[in-house]
Amino acid sequence: MDDVVAMAAAAVVQRMALDGWSAVRDRFAAFLSRRSGASEDTVGAELDTSRAELTAAREAGDEEAAGELESAWRGRFRRAVRDDAAAQEELAVLVRRFTAEQTAVNGGDVHNTINGGTYQGPVIQAGSVGRIRLDGRP
Repeated sequence: MDDVVAMAAAAVVQRMALDGWSAVRDRFAAFLSRRSGASEDTVGAELDTSRAELTAAREAGDEEAAGELESAWRGRFRRAVRDDAAAQEELAVLVRRFTAEQTAVNGGDVHNTINGGTYQGPVIQAGSVGRIRLDGRP
């Protein structure tokens, strides 16, 4: 149970900063509202408040905010699935769905291999490369 709860909290907080937030918010708000007695609108508003807090914290350079929000939502999810195997499975399905969507957006894992040949300098393989200097200067 703890793994699914932690993955759900991480998925929600990570998706707060990405496109498609409203779909994530709506699905998780519906899930939580069915188990807490709060309305979907109330839970959705709480999720949106967390998103606004995360955005403001990142703009202010607060690197700990995401972890704090993740911890808070982990508690919410833990309470929602406690002693309820069906809720645990439903949460696992939601996590798999949004994790799979994010993997598709990011392109999944990439594994590169170099073999054979002679190389006269460094070989760099990357999805995104910023400023690189190979001459030792900053």
